Amino acid sequence: MPRKLSRWLIGCVALSVSLLAWSQLAGAAGSRVAVPLGALTGLHPAGSADPGTILHLAVELQPKSDLDGLAARMSDPANPAHRQLISRDDFVSRFGRVPDARAVGALLRANGGTDVEVAGDGLIAGALLRVDQAERLFGVTWQKWTDGTRTVVAPSGPLNLPINGVRDVRGVVVASTPRLADTRPSFTYFRGDWYEPSRFRSMTDAVADGGNGQRVVLVEDASDRFDLNDVRRFLAAEGPPPGADPQRVTERSYVFKNASGGCGRDDRGQEAALDVDATVTMAPLAEAVVDYDDVCAAGNDGTLALARALDLDPTVIVFPFVVGPADGPIASRYGLTPLPQLEALVRGIPLVVPAGDDGAYGFKEPGVERARVSWPCVSPYVICVGGSQLGDRDGVVDEGPWNDLDHAGGGGISVEPRPSWQDAPGDFLFSRDYVKNRIVPDVSGDAAGHLRVYWHGYGLGGVGGTSESAALVGGQLAAINSLSVAGRRLLTAGDLYVLARTAPQAFRDISRENDRGWKDNTLRPRRPPLAKNFTGLLPTPPPLVRGCAEQQPDGCAVRPGYDAVTGIGSIKERAAVDALR
Repeated sequence: MPRKLSRWLIGCVALSVSLLAWSQLAGAAGSRVAVPLGALTGLHPAGSADPGTILHLAVELQPKSDLDGLAARMSDPANPAHRQLISRDDFVSRFGRVPDARAVGALLRANGGTDVEVAGDGLIAGALLRVDQAERLFGVTWQKWTDGTRTVVAPSGPLNLPINGVRDVRGVVVASTPRLADTRPSFTYFRGDWYEPSRFRSMTDAVADGGNGQRVVLVEDASDRFDLNDVRRFLAAEGPPPGADPQRVTERSYVFKNASGGCGRDDRGQEAALDVDATVTMAPLAEAVVDYDDVCAAGNDGTLALARALDLDPTVIVFPFVVGPADGPIASRYGLTPLPQLEALVRGIPLVVPAGDDGAYGFKEPGVERARVSWPCVSPYVICVGGSQLGDRDGVVDEGPWNDLDHAGGGGISVEPRPSWQDAPGDFLFSRDYVKNRIVPDVSGDAAGHLRVYWHGYGLGGVGGTSESAALVGGQLAAINSLSVAGRRLLTAGDLYVLARTAPQAFRDISRENDRGWKDNTLRPRRPPLAKNFTGLLPTPPPLVRGCAEQQPDGCAVRPGYDAVTGIGSIKERAAVDALR
């Protein structure tokens, strides 16, 4: 039989099996899925949505067992289940619904979905659907909402699916405002140097031979690809990380996209270059996988991208994006905790995310002038990283809070309950008796661009952001875990707080001001430039946004011990490894 005909027949059989499973599910009672509409607060309806608007959908199935409960128990270092990790195969066997997930994929494809994907965990299927196709599939209309500045597209009611056991449908609400505020770096005016990797490593107490046997997956947007040759230049330049090899850096692309400003900028791979160089610097022996996906598209919260990253069997995942603000309960705007966050936790895979680059905002939206932290940073199932700036003070290595007049490391207090494990050395201000809410960030890393990186053949510094901080910390975790006892590795945010209590020397406590005398994450926006030969009254300067107002009227500030600007502080690899052996 000709090979092409054989492949065609195999494809037909596979499709018929999927459609059969779908038809069996379609005969069931089906599911009615509520849509979180917190993003509509303060907006008014403005007519029907554009039927051509693209939705990046991820349909989550209810796991066969109680994954939410298990993840909650395993996130707590004091719980006996904390270290009872589950392998990838065991996860699929215990929680997955592979035939049902394939049937969902067939349903999406039958309704016009493109780029249909079924995740390997058997719980998630996703696709791109136009609004008009989604309206026919889900039996509900989409409406546009606005306040004149912001625009949101959202369904007018619950979604109806002819499938039992649907847990959530993500990506159905689309905000038109720029989402990923943390990916817009600026050239800073900090007077420190651009440190070559070997110097940067010495300033962060990096261990030798860190990262062996580790695989760090960096989720990046497909419109922002970088050149692997820049990694070779980075490692061939003066002061490379010892033992690093460009062959350990690989790329995997799920989609192709032209360069765009979807991530808040169009810089042809600068984000990926920063993240790879940061990871390789801190964990030179680790494998780094640059996993390109369609992350920056409006309405996409990264659920499907994270599910695909988990299929690569990583030991660390870095998701260097802020999805949006968390100025109210998470569930009101983002629904249930995405399944990939729960899966990563129970499989023992640290998921590292940034706090944001807009100071006390965390995430800033046009027309909103109040402190607000960001999602997914405030989730109890991720490690949230804030921004610091590494340098020296009178010839002694030191770190201060990152605040460069345009941006500052995000941080503050959310409305989410404070996890039982969030307790670290500090003064009474943030004691468990006084603050009952989740505080972010957990730890910090240099966001001031002080690591000299390579981009399009040129060495440069001064460009960073908390996305780079997340990549630095992801590399640090890979290095530390590669040299630590298996039962004591840093796998969750809770593990970091335990380490801070038992071995405070494993962190640099950031408690001093930066070179401008600022010791907070208050956003100090620049005054808009005046027209040439301007005369008249000066316009009102942009407002300062302060965080932690109930605890600190002047805004979140660094102080000895834990604080809501830099968290526990920055990680000192060598001291951490010594404490965990």
